[in-house]
Amino acid sequence: MTDNISKLVKIVLLFNSVAAFIFGFLYLVIPGIYANLEDALYFDPYYWRAFGATLIILGVFALIVVTRADMRQIELLIEIAIAWVSVIILLDFWQLIVFPLSPTYRIHTWINTILLIVLDCVNIFTYIQIKK
Repeated sequence: MTDNISKLVKIVLLFNSVAAFIFGFLYLVIPGIYANLEDALYFDPYYWRAFGATLIILGVFALIVVTRADMRQIELLIEIAIAWVSVIILLDFWQLIVFPLSPTYRIHTWINTILLIVLDCVNIFTYIQIKK
């Protein structure tokens, strides 16, 4: 059923899913441990878990659209991913500028931001390829 989807699109959606599941697990299942590891400035378990649940849902839908092989749904999901990741990148930069972060949290935020920029670039490239 997924034969008409390019290998690039399948890989990108799988990459998005894996990233979403890894970070979704950290934020949803072990938010307190993750907050302590990164020396978070603020910790509200509800919002951390809500963020994690959002990531897991995005990861699940990335897998679902691959199995449906509907290019309109794939385009929509990639558009949502691009928008969502772009907003998180902007929030990360805002956080780095505005808040008094510990060195550990600042490094963690930079690493996450770099990973998100790479993910966003891959998603944008894939979206452009789909639209051709």
